[in-house]
Amino acid sequence: MVKGGEVMVRLSAGDIDFALAELAGLSEVRRELPFPVEEYERRQALTRERMVEAGLDLLVVSSPEGIAWLCGHALRWNKGQSPTAWPALQCLVLRAGQERSILFETAEHEHMIRAYSMVEDFRLSEAEDLDRVLAHIVGELAGEGWLSGVVGVEKWSYIPNRAVGEAMEAALRERGVVDVVDASVLMRRVRSAKSDLELAYIERAAAAVDAGLLALEGVIRPGVREIDLWVELMRGMVAAGGEPAGLHELVTFSHQAGHAFSGQRRLRIGDYIHADPCGVVNHYHMNVAMTWYVGELPEEARRLSEVAAGAYDVLCNVVKAGTTHGEASRALRAYYEDAGSYGTGIHNWTGGYELGLSFPPDWVGEAVFTVGEDDDSEEVFLENQVFNYESIVHYSMIDTFVVGREGSRTLSGLPHGIREVQV
Repeated sequence: MVKGGEVMVRLSAGDIDFALAELAGLSEVRRELPFPVEEYERRQALTRERMVEAGLDLLVVSSPEGIAWLCGHALRWNKGQSPTAWPALQCLVLRAGQERSILFETAEHEHMIRAYSMVEDFRLSEAEDLDRVLAHIVGELAGEGWLSGVVGVEKWSYIPNRAVGEAMEAALRERGVVDVVDASVLMRRVRSAKSDLELAYIERAAAAVDAGLLALEGVIRPGVREIDLWVELMRGMVAAGGEPAGLHELVTFSHQAGHAFSGQRRLRIGDYIHADPCGVVNHYHMNVAMTWYVGELPEEARRLSEVAAGAYDVLCNVVKAGTTHGEASRALRAYYEDAGSYGTGIHNWTGGYELGLSFPPDWVGEAVFTVGEDDDSEEVFLENQVFNYESIVHYSMIDTFVVGREGSRTLSGLPHGIREVQV
């Protein structure tokens, strides 16, 4: 505290000793992991198998999702838009044929690594600038004898950004590796089929998002703002064990604002309310979108909603492990054609994308299918893969489904359809 240029508080030796003692206490780490160490070891072993199949000798995992999935290490600040003085070079490196991995980080995150990851071998850089951190990484890898053969990197990850990624690739090539190739899809697909432990988190996320949607519904009244309803949505989800999502959990009063932010617009009788959140537990996402009407719901709107809702029975009956995306697309397209909605211009995007472990700024996964456009796709659904499905026949309607051996199941416990709110 400074008053009139004079320091009003001066720290004593005892104050400094107090702070140093608290810092020393941080060394007594109690490890907290969302999964058993054996689960992470299984994931790393599976990833090495995929590396061998792809002809990779070394894999540099830089995406927040990839690092967290393989070892548990997760940060809220990944330096995605960092100052140029603080490049994002944190990465987990795997070598084919080696039953261990190396995490590269800056020294500021040592406590987090010890407390919240299963990593035993981590190499910390005191420096944070691009040249010295890169020199640290390639120097350590060269010392292990790992800088040979073909190296895979995640070129589709926003971590590192283009400037940092190009510098890393150049540094690897200068050390004599045979080639540097993109391994983004490998790293995404190895995470596709969820373990039972992962599914348990996703099902808890489903309970949280249902609770949040009901909490939102309980405060709907004319004059309330979009952002007010968003607050109640979040309050309800957090109270039920949920967490913030990788994307803004939208509440809007506009049909055509699905990628907007909740704002200051005030609700009127006759408005529709569209909510598109993910429930999240331990960063595992489950997506539901719901629509409400304020007043007496028009019968036309009810019928449109019933058509959208009916698609989920078709989806769950058709899609099972081994079903192609094309088979799903054709069956759903035929359903909408029979219902009279397909090809009329009243559909927004209709299809599904993969969900699972995600960090900001996104929750959309790698696998995706679009009704009508993917009729010929031979890509197959995997057992325990998780997708959202957007049956958007004029109004927002989304649920999340898990692919099973004999069929699929949706996860929200709330009925599909527009909900009418009388005020």
